[in-house]
Amino acid sequence: MRRLIRAMLCAAIVFASVAPAAAERPTDPAQLLLWLLSMGTSGERTPATKIDINSASADRLAAVPGVDRRQALQIIAHRPYAKLEDLARAGVEPRVIERLSRFLSVESHATRRASAVPAGTTSEAARASTSP
Repeated sequence: MRRLIRAMLCAAIVFASVAPAAAERPTDPAQLLLWLLSMGTSGERTPATKIDINSASADRLAAVPGVDRRQALQIIAHRPYAKLEDLARAGVEPRVIERLSRFLSVESHATRRASAVPAGTTSEAARASTSP
């Protein structure tokens, strides 16, 4: 009897925490597992490296907990993004964007170009060396 009560109590706790976000729940079993595991993590924990939504592949975006393949393709179709809130153009709800901000980032095109210029060179010198 105690085991039954304990099992019911555990199930109630698990389902109560999962129910509000059920609308964003992925359907793929592997993604579902990652999504469920991310539900119990602290909001302070962030991955070592965030994924740039302007350059990530569909597979890389779909690996993010809470993002399925269809959403990843929508994100790619509406590029470029200046900030994470722009994901709303791809149909991502604001509360989902807030949750995904732990995993995603936006790297601007100017930042990418600046990082491609070798250290110690000016942008004019870099342009002259790359122009025909």
